[in-house]
Amino acid sequence: MKFLHTADWHLGKIVNGVSMLAEQRYILEQIARIAEEEQVDGIVIAGDLYDRSVPPADAVTLLNDVLMELNVALGKPVFAISGNHDSAERVNFGSAWYEKSGLHIQGTLGKELAPIEWNGAQVWLVPYHEPAQVRAAFEDKTVRSFEDAMQAVTAKIRTVWNPDKAQILVGHAFVAGGLPSDSERQLAIGNVDRVSTNCFEGFDYVALGHLHHPHAINHPSIFYAGSPLKYSFSEAKDKKSVRIVTMDGKALQEVRERYLEPLHDLRIIEGYLADLVSLVAPGNEDFLQINLLDEGALIDPIGQLRAFYPNVLHLERVQGKLTDSQFERFEDVIKKDDLELFAQFFEHVSGKELSNRQVEIMRETMDSVKGGADQ
Repeated sequence: MKFLHTADWHLGKIVNGVSMLAEQRYILEQIARIAEEEQVDGIVIAGDLYDRSVPPADAVTLLNDVLMELNVALGKPVFAISGNHDSAERVNFGSAWYEKSGLHIQGTLGKELAPIEWNGAQVWLVPYHEPAQVRAAFEDKTVRSFEDAMQAVTAKIRTVWNPDKAQILVGHAFVAGGLPSDSERQLAIGNVDRVSTNCFEGFDYVALGHLHHPHAINHPSIFYAGSPLKYSFSEAKDKKSVRIVTMDGKALQEVRERYLEPLHDLRIIEGYLADLVSLVAPGNEDFLQINLLDEGALIDPIGQLRAFYPNVLHLERVQGKLTDSQFERFEDVIKKDDLELFAQFFEHVSGKELSNRQVEIMRETMDSVKGGADQ
């Protein structure tokens, strides 16, 4: 048995004010081609189909189109769940009759848990859930944390599963020790949203969504697919992919990646303004964060750059950073006069010391201001 594992599509996502819909359609068409080339037996989508609970109409149309391609045109069964970005009820709409054509979508978590029998395996669809939802559904007041909730769900599954069949769990959670990125919505304050790997003991393959890095965790049976596109500059160095999973009975034979090539990459480049506008390298239409090394004032740098790099999403000026040795006690700071404090501030912001001429100008300016205040 072979299946494709993907997650975190975030259809309708806007990055720095720019809609990603065209990029998403391009990458999902690529995923459909990979599914066909690999001749997979099914497709797993581990949550966050949409980027928000009320998605734009174009995002709904795109999801409809891609599910039609995967499930109807290619004839592949699809196993999908809601994530923390989705509206569970909206994702759950129509699931009772969709499954008649092999489109299995689980948006909400109910009291009764039943597997999908597929190719000699049992597939358990466990949508994103908060502790209060599990506490109410299971009528269990001891469920207080995300860990309690996941432990309760998987423990209940173990009471009804067939141990002789391969056990595949599709979930959307933050496994402790996983590597997050800036584009993921925090599930809770602090680390209370984490669940342990012990929750998934006994499952032969755990297909997870939520963390966007494809190698967010290193475990023999628990895998994140990662997002198919880069959704923040913290992911700029990631290589996005889908996972192709091969099982022989209960044995997990192979988990490998098929890499995805975006329509436009999301990258960080660095340099001086004059160099960047005179030596334009290929890929100038990618989504870019540009870090400028120039010192001093610049006239409309973003306007100059966009003439050559139309998809600049973020511009930064690279400055020196304070080291621990530069921190001072408050008692020492208040002993300094105004000129010393300004000189320290100037060095922190610009990365260099005031010149003698600048010191003279600031001293004259401060004396003039103080003289006017005394009159």
